[in-house]
Amino acid sequence: MDSVDNAQPEEAGTDDVSDDATQPVDEIPLASNSVLPLVGMGAQATISGDFINRNVVIDLVDPQPNMEIELDQLQASVFQPQPVIFVDNYVVPEGPLDGSPDATGDEESADSVPVVVATPPAAQPTDNDATEPPVVDSTRASTRSSPDSTPRRRKRRRTFTPKKVDSPKPPKPDDEDDDDGIICSICFSEWTMTGDHRVVALKCGHLFGMSCIKRWLQDNPASVRCCATCKAKAKLSDIRFIYARAIKAIDNTRETELTKELEGEKKKSSDLQLKLFITQKELEDLRKEAKQIRSMIETMRQPYVESQEVSRRYSYHLTLEKNLLINNEPGCRVMVYSYQHKLLLISQKSNLNLFPGYAVRLLHLPELARMSMGPVIHVSTKQVRDIALDELGNQFACATMENNVKVFSLVTRAVSCSITLGADSIIWSCAFDRGRPYILYLGTQRGEVFRYDIRNPNQPLGMHAVGHEIVEYTAVIQICPVEPTSAIPFGGFLVCKLKSAWFFEYTTEQGQDTVTGYRLNVSPGTLSSMSYNPDSGHVLISVRPTQAEPSTHLLAELVKKEGAFLLHKLHAWQGSRLQKTIQRSAQVFMNKSDTLVLAYQEDNKVLTSWCSNSKTVGQHLPLAETVYDICATVSTTGRMYLAALSDNRCRIYCVNQSVLE
Repeated sequence: MDSVDNAQPEEAGTDDVSDDATQPVDEIPLASNSVLPLVGMGAQATISGDFINRNVVIDLVDPQPNMEIELDQLQASVFQPQPVIFVDNYVVPEGPLDGSPDATGDEESADSVPVVVATPPAAQPTDNDATEPPVVDSTRASTRSSPDSTPRRRKRRRTFTPKKVDSPKPPKPDDEDDDDGIICSICFSEWTMTGDHRVVALKCGHLFGMSCIKRWLQDNPASVRCCATCKAKAKLSDIRFIYARAIKAIDNTRETELTKELEGEKKKSSDLQLKLFITQKELEDLRKEAKQIRSMIETMRQPYVESQEVSRRYSYHLTLEKNLLINNEPGCRVMVYSYQHKLLLISQKSNLNLFPGYAVRLLHLPELARMSMGPVIHVSTKQVRDIALDELGNQFACATMENNVKVFSLVTRAVSCSITLGADSIIWSCAFDRGRPYILYLGTQRGEVFRYDIRNPNQPLGMHAVGHEIVEYTAVIQICPVEPTSAIPFGGFLVCKLKSAWFFEYTTEQGQDTVTGYRLNVSPGTLSSMSYNPDSGHVLISVRPTQAEPSTHLLAELVKKEGAFLLHKLHAWQGSRLQKTIQRSAQVFMNKSDTLVLAYQEDNKVLTSWCSNSKTVGQHLPLAETVYDICATVSTTGRMYLAALSDNRCRIYCVNQSVLE
């Protein structure tokens, strides 16, 4: 301890920095749990730990007797503290405290912080050591005259440690032009890896699309042929294909494959369409043969069936099964039944604000227990006057008091074709021919009937001015196609006007159809409806009432006599004395001897049925709403039903049959 007492305190001046100070140690070992109080920050400002980092100047101010630290080690110790140190609510500011000047070179702001190092209580000195004076390391310029004097701080020159500056990265080269190596310099279009415009090169090295450079060379004489870019001489044999990976090219291999597949699919589609056309023709021929076979079978069975039916008599009773609300607003007028799709097509007022006007409701009737309202197909802005189904039951047409008619598909629910007549030809009725499935008849307000093939709707096959020769220009209210029979080998169609009824017979010579018209013998009056049943061959015509006579419902057969056609009356029933609107009656084929006739009597507000066999009234069904149309339907189990259509409701009746004793 004597050497320590006699040693003078060395000052860390600016010129007395030892070699050890220039190479500071990383850490200064301290005794375990040693505490370093910070001078000038209060009695509670301390730093504790086992090691002290380098680059911090430690000045001993007022050392305590219990401190043992080597002076030269303290003078050589320079360490850098952490950026921010929280010590007993005091903060050691961030900055270079290793004695180096700051970035501005101001030494006045770089005072070192004096720190007193004390040993822990376990390392207390002995009694001999306690009597010795303390060792003081001060940076003050003058010695203290008394213990109470205040020491002055000496400034220490700090060594500057330059911050590491990242070396600047070399600038990236400019991106190449997006079009470089992509487009042909002749057509300015992208070349491809395959095909006519694949990338090729000339001897000069310039790249082009093959088709472009070929056209460029071929358009010039052989003596002046040159490169399109550098004008170097070139010829067709100089063209070379390029396989380099560095060239940007659009890979259209998949496109070429898809194009080939598309061409193949188109060819398959055309072949399938041809097969479909051939199959349809074969189907038509088979249907004709089937009809002929059925007619032969019926002819052979007719004597036996007639004998059985004559010996039996039946009674028919209608019971209400369903009362369906079609629409909230009135507007229902006509309906038709599709046996193939089990659909009842009903005209109604459109319930869509986006499509105002009138539409057709598809009512599914597979079974009454599973009956459901189908979709609505918007038809026109005007009221539907008539609906017609084709022979196959896949398409239907609507007459809407306009000069055009639309044909809809029941499969796609879309318009398949549209036919437009002259501006003064307002269509009242329409019908499809039975033996010719693509023929559509259109009846106009002026009493004309047009025949169209829906496969070529732009040109009519013919026009018939019905009744014009007798100066009768009333509207055609209904058209009924007639299938070929023994009396009518090529078929025809019936035309019902407001004042007369007509039949037009087909005659075919050398594949050409000729139509001949005949006026039918109907009692004078205003007609309201006409229907034809192919199973029985009966024609039902309803005549509107007059002031003197009630309405009449005539059931007759179409026969040919002395080269002309006429109606053979089977029976006639009298109906209502009041009829404000056009109403349609209906006939239902029950068996060879019985046909059920139904009509609405507006004066008594009942739905009446008659039987052709008994020729008497069968039943009166009370019905307050006017019935505009009646249609027969058949369920999947073979039961017979009748649909009666009013303004906004459709009532389904079941036909019950019983044998009379």
